[in-house]
Amino acid sequence: MDEVTIGVLALFGFLSIALTHGAKLARDIEEFIEAWRGPARSLRRRWRQQRRR
Repeated sequence: MDEVTIGVLALFGFLSIALTHGAKLARDIEEFIEAWRGPARSLRRRWRQQRRR
């Protein structure tokens, strides 16, 4: 193989890894936000109730 072919294959490999990990990271962040949405709402309600007192 010549150097150009190896460089192109390396670029595609890097992009594949980056996009795969990027998609996984996006899913993990989405799951994290979804998991904390309920507790965050209840905390906001408590803070609002304490401020009114």
